[in-house]
Amino acid sequence: MNWIHDRLWIAGTALAVGLAVVAGIGLGAVTAGSESEAEAAREQAFETAYGPSLTGTRKAALARGLREGQRSGRLEGRSTGSVEGFDLGGGVAGLDLISGQVATAEAERFAAESELADRQGNCGSIARAPDICPTSAELADFRAAVAAIKKAEEAAKPDRPNQPGGERGQGQGAGAGDG
Repeated sequence: MNWIHDRLWIAGTALAVGLAVVAGIGLGAVTAGSESEAEAAREQAFETAYGPSLTGTRKAALARGLREGQRSGRLEGRSTGSVEGFDLGGGVAGLDLISGQVATAEAERFAAESELADRQGNCGSIARAPDICPTSAELADFRAAVAAIKKAEEAAKPDRPNQPGGERGQGQGAGAGDG
């Protein structure tokens, strides 16, 4: 309810009660013969008019107040509920996100500790680079590469080291090595 509506309602109620009072006083003054009778008649007319007017006005005001209170309560509850629901949902989502980030950070920490332990065990295992600490996988790759190089060097060596020229197939006639 807005303040203009409230003031009109209050003014209307006061006017209705005032009219009932004036009507009661007027009825009492007309029907009475003496002043004491007039006073008694005024009292009786006032009570007769005031009672039903007050009861009717009170019922109407209660009904209207209940309706307006329910309407404004529904509107406020809807907006408050949606705001609080949004806050609660955001909080739960934030907690889920944070717990996922914590789990990821812990997994990364354990992986780093494992790699560090693996590297520390292999420090100095490469003769020409004693300051390098490779992981076991890197060391295995390095050894495989060294073995492949040695194998390639062995394959490239001449079969007969005493041949003139030092290379295979030299000194034989043209086409002798074709097979």
